[in-house]
Amino acid sequence: MYKSTLALTAGIILLAGLLLSVPFLYAHNLSFLHSVSHATPSPAPSPSPSPSSSPQPTPVALAPVCVVPDNPGRPRALPCVISVTPANPVADTAVITLSFSQPMDPTSVEKSFVLTPHAPGSLNWLDDFTLNFQPYRFSHGTTYTIQVGGRSVWHTALSGTKTWQFTTSAGPALVIAPGATSIRVPILMYHYIRNNPDPRDILGFNLSVTPADFAAQMNWLASHRYHTITLDDLAAYMAGRRGLPSKPIVLSFDDGYADFYTAALPVLLAHDFTAVAYIVPGFWGDASRYMTPAQVLAINQQGIQVGSHTVNHVNLTTQSNSGLSYQLTSSKASLESLLRHPVLSFCYPSGDFNSRVVAAVENAGYRDATTTQYGAARALYSRYIWGRLRISGGESLSSYAAGVTGAS
Repeated sequence: MYKSTLALTAGIILLAGLLLSVPFLYAHNLSFLHSVSHATPSPAPSPSPSPSSSPQPTPVALAPVCVVPDNPGRPRALPCVISVTPANPVADTAVITLSFSQPMDPTSVEKSFVLTPHAPGSLNWLDDFTLNFQPYRFSHGTTYTIQVGGRSVWHTALSGTKTWQFTTSAGPALVIAPGATSIRVPILMYHYIRNNPDPRDILGFNLSVTPADFAAQMNWLASHRYHTITLDDLAAYMAGRRGLPSKPIVLSFDDGYADFYTAALPVLLAHDFTAVAYIVPGFWGDASRYMTPAQVLAINQQGIQVGSHTVNHVNLTTQSNSGLSYQLTSSKASLESLLRHPVLSFCYPSGDFNSRVVAAVENAGYRDATTTQYGAARALYSRYIWGRLRISGGESLSSYAAGVTGAS
């Protein structure tokens, strides 16, 4: 009996101890759970790369994001421009190419195309996805902005980036400080760039530099670091407005023959050369021999200076005062109407002039004039009788080099 009572008492004491410990355990566990629920979770350990595999780069999305449709009939993305080439610096005759993610409606895109500052040129489509802008000539060292819009052939408006900028390459450094009233600059005199079609035509032969010889001459100028300028550039230099590059030289072409456009111009542009073309508006009706008005406008837009060479290429010394005035003012007015800017340079046909003719040229509003006489010194007081260096057909490259060097 005593043992049973003792066991019962021990059990009651143990049960009481357990009951007294429950609040403590409950509070302790609540505190632990609270701390766990508010703790910052530890980052999961990164899996170790397999010894045989290298880390993969993270893909980076570039704007604009263009998804080319996998089914041309059911595009999955909005149309946008996916590339514009070339990259800076851009050559002054470089073609600007815009590639689209979807076939585009040409009319809507062309109407929206804006180039600032304006540079004349032409738009043409290589296919429904690719548009080219062919400039006549960009200005050197200039930043241009292209803006484009339009819609796809599915009538969806262009999305993504619609404005881009590019900068053209710098021209030659202007190392000759402006302001001098005299300087030595050769002005070369060309006529035809062709293979003379009639061997019996001695005058035609003498006036004709073959395309092969012309290309060799331009290569020589480039390799000897001559820099072509226009008479506008020379006038700006003498007026103190702009300097000149080293070894400046002027290339002049008389009469406006068609082969200037077909044979000379591509070579000039390939070398980034400019020139002065003296045009006779009265010859425009003979497109087989002379440049058309459209071609004259085109060469001017490509950086070639256009000068006047009278209306009909007459001997000015034999003209009456009225006839002289007509030849000088009407040719100037015709060219200015075509080009929409002043024409300030003149060339005497066949080099014929006298004091009366020189005075009439100045009174007609021209700034300078060239003859067929030899000369390389340029001064303001003699600007209406500047001489030139004649380049003849059949002339060897060594003779050409000696003549240019001697006039420089």
